[in-house]
Amino acid sequence: MTEIMTKRDLYIDFDSTLVMSDKSFARMYNEKYKDDPEFVKADWTKHWSWSYSRICPLLHKYFDDPHLITREYYNSEEFFVHLEFFPDAKETVEKLSEKFNVIICTSAFPKNAARKVLWIEEHLPLVDEIIILINKSGQGVGKARVPMMEPEAIFIDDHPVNLHSTKASEKYLFKSHETDYSQDWDGAIFCNWKEIGQALL
Repeated sequence: MTEIMTKRDLYIDFDSTLVMSDKSFARMYNEKYKDDPEFVKADWTKHWSWSYSRICPLLHKYFDDPHLITREYYNSEEFFVHLEFFPDAKETVEKLSEKFNVIICTSAFPKNAARKVLWIEEHLPLVDEIIILINKSGQGVGKARVPMMEPEAIFIDDHPVNLHSTKASEKYLFKSHETDYSQDWDGAIFCNWKEIGQALL
């Protein structure tokens, strides 16, 4: 009788890990404020904090609560129309799916969640499992509430708080550039998807 091999679970975060969310956000900001006399083009690679204060200062000038505008951007159809994978991410995930049970695990605002699932379904149809944590007021954290992330699992995320919170035995910080929230981590780091492929394939 042939033994069935069980694939190891590989959990992958979505925003700013699998896809360049900050790039899509900056594009929307640049289009909206390009005619403002104080406009300076937002460079998404210099994104530093969830409030986008460094690269999108006009949000802080015109709105008392820029976090509300941030959520509006993430909830919009336009955000997903222009959303892109990080270089080599799609191809690497497709190869990883042959070796691992790939699971997308991501926090989302209520209006953002449906669009996110549909985007994943369209662009990564081979991924069968998607875990969405509805987080109405947070900043992309809260994955400690995912008990399915068992000790044998592998977890890749751009936020150390999420990595610290789970029991996964292998945890990797995805760090495409420095941010204020990526400092509290002394474990393994991936800077791009080629490194992920080289380490896990």
